[in-house]
Amino acid sequence: MAGKYKPGYEEYRSFFKQIKKLSHQSCFLLIGWEQPREVTQVKSQNNPIRTLQLTGLDSAAAGEILRDYGLAEIENYSTLIHRYQGNPLWLKSVATLILELGGCVTELLPLDTILLPEDLKDVLDEQFSRLSEIEKEVMSLLAKESEPVNLAKLLENGISLPSDLLNALQSLSRRCLIEQQGNFYTISPVLRQYIKDLQRIAGV
Repeated sequence: MAGKYKPGYEEYRSFFKQIKKLSHQSCFLLIGWEQPREVTQVKSQNNPIRTLQLTGLDSAAAGEILRDYGLAEIENYSTLIHRYQGNPLWLKSVATLILELGGCVTELLPLDTILLPEDLKDVLDEQFSRLSEIEKEVMSLLAKESEPVNLAKLLENGISLPSDLLNALQSLSRRCLIEQQGNFYTISPVLRQYIKDLQRIAGV
């Protein structure tokens, strides 16, 4: 689950604990896909540790990326930004693909096509390689749904133990792989397409 360390990196647990316990005047900034458990366990108003979940760029800032790639004039570029949620890494990857292949790619944009260049797949492969089996199961269930679903719907689809489902949802949320809308859960179109591609390759 989220927050566990890879073999050989366990000493970072002690390092993070020292940072939060010792009196010091340093400022430590940690950037990553998921939070260490030592950080998630100390969130409170009386603690100096703060967390910020970064969201995608707005249309203006994301448009600057496309302009840098010479793609500001393509049709539906605002749709492209929305489709990739303003994620600068995803947009740069797709922009490179469009730039190298030209018009044959832009013709696909109005068709709600999710483009997954190989370098973007590599990034997602690295993230998914860390998931537990139950997290992968939850992601697969969410990928099959076009609309957000609640806990009851997820339980109906095969995860028998509510505690396992809740732990998986908490872990996926800490990994920033799922989105919560009230009592409902969903995943981004990019992740949905990535999972469907994996399932197609595996013959599922």
